[in-house]
Parts: sequence; C-alpha cells; structure tokens
Amino acid sequence: MKQNKTALITGGSSGIGKSIAIRLAKEGVKVCINFSKSKDKALEVKKEIENLGGIAIIYKADITQEDQVEGMFEFLSSEFGTLDILINNAGIYIPDFIETHDVTTWDAVMNLNLKAKLLCTKYAIPLLKKSSEARIINIATRAASQSMEESSAYCCAATGIVMLSKVSALELSKYSIKVNTISPGLTRTPMTEAVDPDEEFDNYAKKNPSGRVGLPEDIANTVNFLVSQEAEFINGENINVSGGILL
Repeated sequence: MKQNKTALITGGSSGIGKSIAIRLAKEGVKVCINFSKSKDKALEVKKEIENLGGIAIIYKADITQEDQVEGMFEFLSSEFGTLDILINNAGIYIPDFIETHDVTTWDAVMNLNLKAKLLCTKYAIPLLKKSSEARIINIATRAASQSMEESSAYCCAATGIVMLSKVSALELSKYSIKVNTISPGLTRTPMTEAVDPDEEFDNYAKKNPSGRVGLPEDIANTVNFLVSQEAEFINGENINVSGGILL
C-alpha cells in the first residue's frame, strides 16, 4: 500500500513528471512537485491532484544549484517530515552536432540531466533512511542504450544516469534504499513536441514493434510498479519503456 507515503518529483509540472505525480497521488501518495520556471503549471498539477482527493505541495528550485536543492529538502522535511520516494525526472534536450558543438550546451544538459540527480539523491538520503520502503527512480532515456545524432551531451548524460543509479543502489543498499532507472523511448511530451516534427513521431511509431510512440502514462505506470512492494527485489536496473524500439 502506498497510502500515507510521500514523494518528491523533480520537473513535476508537465510531461512525464506531471503524469508521475498524478499517478502516485491516485495511489494515496502525498507529493511535492518541484519546478524551476512555471509556477502556474505547477499549481495546475497541484489543483488537479487536490481535485482527486490527494495532497500536493509545490516548490521552486533550480536543482542544478546545490544550495537550492538543500533548501528544497529542508522545506520538504518541514512540510511532510518524511520521504519515501524520490523521482529524479527533470531533464532537457538541446540538439548539438559534435563538429559544431558549443560547450555551453554540454554544461546545460549535464548539469540538469545528471548533476542535479546526484544532488537530489545526496540530500534525499537523510529522509529516505527513515523509510521502510525507500525508492529512488532516475528517469533517463533510450539514448543510454542507443546512439542518436545531434545528441552527444544527451546520450552521455543518459549513460551517466544509468551508472549513477547502479552506484547509488550499491552504496545505499545498507539503508535498504532501492534505486532504479527508467529509460523512456520517444514519448509525446511538451519537450519532445518542441524539438521533434510530427513526421519524427510518425516514423518512430512505424518502426516500433508496438506501433506507437510512448505516452507519459506509460512511464508513470512503470514508476508506480517500481515503488510498490511487489518490486522490492528489483535494484540497480535500467528498464527501457519504449515499446520494443531497441529490438
């Protein structure tokens, strides 16, 4: 049962993060929605959860900045007192060719997609240690297993996320904290719709054995399983949720 458990979802105001927040709330989990820019969207998610009878709070933080991450967990501790589930979801995609690469792109992608997950994990540990069923789920991408053009920083960060999960799973096992990665395939979200033309989604669906692109709900359902008691023996794994595109 997830009733009375608490969760923090980074980048929880839209896309996959929003879907995860709502899915967990439906299971009775109290959720904290982290956002960096769009307070209005975060409030919309909060309201949607409350309309479902759930409990949600929001917190603005640039999670690439350690002092803001520390402040976020102090706030979470004061509001909920506990933390059972950390969803390191926030990420960005910026196209880049190696030949014309701008190092600021590398830094921006690495800082949010990888470093921020390390920081959030670090400051979540004191709270997670108090939980009897603590879980950390790091959201990566199929780019951890499949190279993609115009995506050197994105692919390298994704690979790093998978290894961060493995190291975290190993180091935190003494506290019974389980850590896993979910790597979505192409998923229809505001972020992907902003960079991918419609034909990209169509081509992906045609190549995919499942015949479609991913939906945020696909990832949220996988998260819901991984944080359940039924998944307590799954640790340090990377689960591709892509409909079989890597086959």
